[in-house]
Amino acid sequence: MSLREKLTKLIPEDREVILRSRGKVRYVSLGRVTQSAALVLAVCAVAWSAHATGRFLSHEGILTSRNATIEMLLQENEALATNLANAQRKAEIQELSLTATQKTTIDLVANNQDLQFKLAGLETRLREATEQGQALALSYFGAVEAHAQTGSQKEFLERTRDALTTDLAEHEKRLAEFDADRTRLGEQVVATQEQMQELKTEIGTLNYARVDLIDRLDDSNRRLQSVSADKQKVDSERKDLGAQVVELSERLESIETAQIDIVSRLGEQAGESGDALKRTLSIAGLDVDGLLGRLARSDAENGRGVGGPLVALADAPGSNLTYQIATVEQRIDDFQRLQDLMERLPLAAPLDEYRQTSSYGRRIDPFTKRYALHSGIDLASRRRAPVHVTSPGVVTFVGWKGGFGKIVEVDHGLGIRTRYAHLSNIYVKRGQKLEFREKVGQVGSTGRSSGEHLHYEVIVDGRSQNPASFIKAGQYVFKK
Repeated sequence: MSLREKLTKLIPEDREVILRSRGKVRYVSLGRVTQSAALVLAVCAVAWSAHATGRFLSHEGILTSRNATIEMLLQENEALATNLANAQRKAEIQELSLTATQKTTIDLVANNQDLQFKLAGLETRLREATEQGQALALSYFGAVEAHAQTGSQKEFLERTRDALTTDLAEHEKRLAEFDADRTRLGEQVVATQEQMQELKTEIGTLNYARVDLIDRLDDSNRRLQSVSADKQKVDSERKDLGAQVVELSERLESIETAQIDIVSRLGEQAGESGDALKRTLSIAGLDVDGLLGRLARSDAENGRGVGGPLVALADAPGSNLTYQIATVEQRIDDFQRLQDLMERLPLAAPLDEYRQTSSYGRRIDPFTKRYALHSGIDLASRRRAPVHVTSPGVVTFVGWKGGFGKIVEVDHGLGIRTRYAHLSNIYVKRGQKLEFREKVGQVGSTGRSSGEHLHYEVIVDGRSQNPASFIKAGQYVFKK
């Protein structure tokens, strides 16, 4: 069965609900619009709620991703700040070291200049001493030549010469020491200058790294500000969506309440109609639940079964409405099954115009004048009045059968059969499928009969039932 056929069966164009109260029967007509309005509103409300919830969850995911990005950037920013602080401390240490080295270099240069100044003074004094020695030597040699004859002067000159030689040697020694100090100080100056150059190179490298770290820190701050702005925007959208979700939830709850009320009333009407039909069918003395079970098995055998695995529904917006709709659908299905059962039961009278001349059960036989069991009812009508089948079925017997005379037997399924006896003419044949109210023959007086009438029987599971009860039940169902 296609989906359209299922929907057409579930929501027919015009559904009549039968309400019986205090012996009166009312017919409430429900149009297709009325039946489908609640379902359409429920579907729209649930769809809109699902859409809003999806958008809310999507923004929740975006916000979580943004928070993770912000956390990562904050960690990166802290790492960069730590590296920058370490680099700054190292640069400060290097600067302090460079300052100390520069001070030492300045001291060394000052000492070097002082030594050079002293060395120049020593050189001057040496030069003066040399000149004095030469002068003394000239004076000595002149004195030697002039006073060679005197031994005392010779000894004096020798002492003078020895003193000058000793003084000269001492000056030369001091001069050598000054030269050694000057060479050592020069080497220290060169080493200090090289160390200063290395420190300047290292400071330049540190400054370059510090500038790079500052740039990276600024870029990280800009990214952090951008992400923070995005987070604020997402937070604002989240708040707006939260307010919309709250508003939609309230509206959905209001709509759901109204729809639940409508659907509940519809379900109550369907339930009341179903109960009314059950009470009506119980007039005929039928086991309604048993017949419904047979009908369900018959539908399953004819490819109309339903079923599937049980999957519980989680609580969600509209779940109460969904449950109410499912309940109403179940009641409507039950009501539909009752209607299907009613359509297959012989609830109508086989004649358009009749009067009952003999009832079902114990009676005085018209021929023997003794009590006997009458398995049906006798219905008198005009001569050759048409006899109609009381529900759809298949003809199982056509012909003459003992005291019944000309008879037609029809099987309606579910273990229910009907008999039409004493016919004058028969219009059907065995195996023929009959529709409701189709002619099967004419009233006659064949067989064991005292006059024109129809002998009508209803048989359930091989046992005869009172046809008058079925006709009475049908009077509460069908419109006259």
